[in-house]
Amino acid sequence: MKLLKEKNNDNPNFILNCEKIIQNRINIWNPTDIFVNRIDNWFDEKWLEFSGTTMSGLSIWKGETTIPPFHPNRVEFSDFYQKIAEHYVQKENPKILHIYQKSKDNLKRYISGFTNNGLFIWYSGNSKVNDVETLMCYLFRESECHPFFITLNGKKEWNVSQAKGILIKEIQSIIESELNEKHSWQQRV
Repeated sequence: MKLLKEKNNDNPNFILNCEKIIQNRINIWNPTDIFVNRIDNWFDEKWLEFSGTTMSGLSIWKGETTIPPFHPNRVEFSDFYQKIAEHYVQKENPKILHIYQKSKDNLKRYISGFTNNGLFIWYSGNSKVNDVETLMCYLFRESECHPFFITLNGKKEWNVSQAKGILIKEIQSIIESELNEKHSWQQRV
């Protein structure tokens, strides 16, 4: 099942590597709900668990995880999938993740209000132009949020250059796993 939407301004290798990472996490975590959000351009690691700003402009990263306050103009696609039997089916999202509001209002939009067992995905667009792109995921399960953030570098064939919340080695092995499987198959023939 392909979750990410590729546009003309995307590098196919960036999308492919993100799909590998996401499919690996889905296989391990088995979420009930999947929220996929394409952001118009690159975003940095400061977005990881960012909640919003107050009237005084103070940036806040809260204890209880909120929906990252991406402005709706930056969200190119927002899709929702729900597990039915053993398959994920695209459905209309009962709650829109990114809405027009004051940043301080996002401080109350807890991720727990959207699912009991879900994987939230944000990935950056415009990878044909940018040499650096990002993938950010939150797994919410049993009242706990497990976030991670990955930077992939186009100059390095869209391999991992930075990671928070997960080991670079683990993510890189996921990206390389298909290549390794093909290589070991060729050796057996």
